[in-house]
Amino acid sequence: MGRSVTLVGLVLVAALGLVLSAQEPTFTRRPRADLADRLRAVARLGTDYVPGRILVKFRDGLPTQAMTSAVTLALPGTATQLRAGDAYTDFTYVDVPLDADVPAMAAALAARPEIAFAEPDALRRPEVTPTDPSFARQWHMRVMNLERAWDINDGARDVVVAVIDSGLAMANDVLRFPRFFAGRLQIIDVPFARSTDIVSTNRLVAPYDFLYEDTLPYDMDGHGTHVTGTIGQQLNAESGVGVAYNARIMPLKVCLGEWEVLFFLAEDGVSTLPPIFEGGACFASDEARAIRYAADNGAKVMNISIGGESPAAVTQSALQYAVSRGAFVALSGGNRFEDGNRPGYPAVYARDINGVMAVAAVGQDLNRAYYSSTGDFIEIAAPGGNTRVGGAAGRIWQQTYRASGLSLNQLAPRFDLLEDDAYQGTSMAAPHVAGLAALLHAQGIRNPATIEAAIRQFATDRGSAGRDNEYGFGLVDARATLRGLGIAR
Repeated sequence: MGRSVTLVGLVLVAALGLVLSAQEPTFTRRPRADLADRLRAVARLGTDYVPGRILVKFRDGLPTQAMTSAVTLALPGTATQLRAGDAYTDFTYVDVPLDADVPAMAAALAARPEIAFAEPDALRRPEVTPTDPSFARQWHMRVMNLERAWDINDGARDVVVAVIDSGLAMANDVLRFPRFFAGRLQIIDVPFARSTDIVSTNRLVAPYDFLYEDTLPYDMDGHGTHVTGTIGQQLNAESGVGVAYNARIMPLKVCLGEWEVLFFLAEDGVSTLPPIFEGGACFASDEARAIRYAADNGAKVMNISIGGESPAAVTQSALQYAVSRGAFVALSGGNRFEDGNRPGYPAVYARDINGVMAVAAVGQDLNRAYYSSTGDFIEIAAPGGNTRVGGAAGRIWQQTYRASGLSLNQLAPRFDLLEDDAYQGTSMAAPHVAGLAALLHAQGIRNPATIEAAIRQFATDRGSAGRDNEYGFGLVDARATLRGLGIAR
């Protein structure tokens, strides 16, 4: 890319009384018009959904006038506006007042016979716990028996894997953002660097950013890059290797990092991250759009390492669509075991969709990690890391951003400092399964339900005999799965 990009428009710059030099960019990269408003409303009201918005799926074939009438009858006396969904949606936005009781209104709409479902636009977050150079550190690859699996398959050559997350360290660039710091609004330059361990010529397929509505899904968190590394970090890279090291990558950005939230709220004089956005922010509507986009643009495997506690029928519908288009989906199972062990979404939907798997996490001792959620929706386990077994060495090591560059206690972040770092979470477990699915697809196993059945059948049983709520059908075994299908060479 190599160009400096201005996030805020020239009008804002002029209003701040800033003088741009002749070297400043003429291209302006703008986020979605409603994004800052969404964040402001969530921050102000503290909701785990977008205030003022309901996602509604009307019955097929319903005329527009009947849609409007159904909404009016369900919400009498409420000011409403119907807006068509964005590209890659099967739902309609119904705007209501910002102070309205969105869950109650969604329930009233869902009760109408003209409506298939209605729900808030739920807040999601990456399923990772905070962090505490080489394949030698990657115990998780050996646990999956991958060294011998690669004797059978050379890294899922050319299979397209979509990573629906916070984006990817995909380019060298400098972007300009607003930042409220030290009592004043400033314009700062933020550097970015390309992960040479992941990104190479012609490797990326149809990248897209659903927050900026463009093809530059820059990672401003590090989570997406780390997850992508587990799936597809290239062989002989400086920072280890990925499960499907020859796969092609479709980075799809649906999550904001903490720094991005600060940038979007800077004009409001916000310098400290609102607690509700700790860990970043993603919304179910963007998640659902990305799933459909991936399915329509050639992805045969998807990884979604984000989740929340609110159901999202829009995502469930999108997952069903993805499988119908021939795409297998790996989902993080959730990190809530010690926080009430409440079911997480979209992981719960894996239980009822063949070709979608919810993944639990194990540590180096091959036991369920302390944080990993349990439930009847867990179908398989994979390495996710556990600091209570082995400390930092017991986490999952992949390339991502240097932690010091991401600290919020500074004027500007740096997204140009890449190094090995250790994360843990079911976010880290799911991409191991996505990578194995890509290996299977490369071997000719194309049906998502068949891929799931193979992963289940040849897993190593853990916990109670047979399927259980901690490990599902057991710990994933790449070598046994490939050999068990009779495709060993």
